[in-house]
Amino acid sequence: MEDTSLKLKPSIKAYSDDGNVVAEFYSVQRKGDKLIIDSKALGVMRMDMTLPREEILRSLRLIFSWAVISYVLLIPYFAVKSLFGKKKG
Repeated sequence: MEDTSLKLKPSIKAYSDDGNVVAEFYSVQRKGDKLIIDSKALGVMRMDMTLPREEILRSLRLIFSWAVISYVLLIPYFAVKSLFGKKKG
């Protein structure tokens, strides 16, 4: 028998400081020179966000900032730290 339950797409979630989900990102597609991001804002409003070429080029400064680069380089450290940090009780 086929499962007819609603299957949700896997998503990436962004959280506020108090732990609430403020945005979910489901997929990114390219249409011409634009990126279309399938997302949901504040848990209620599903929308497609369009990023034109100019905004994507401007975002490169953000993506290649020292904060993002150092975070990516430190991901293994954070993973090991969280493994050993959970033993405290």
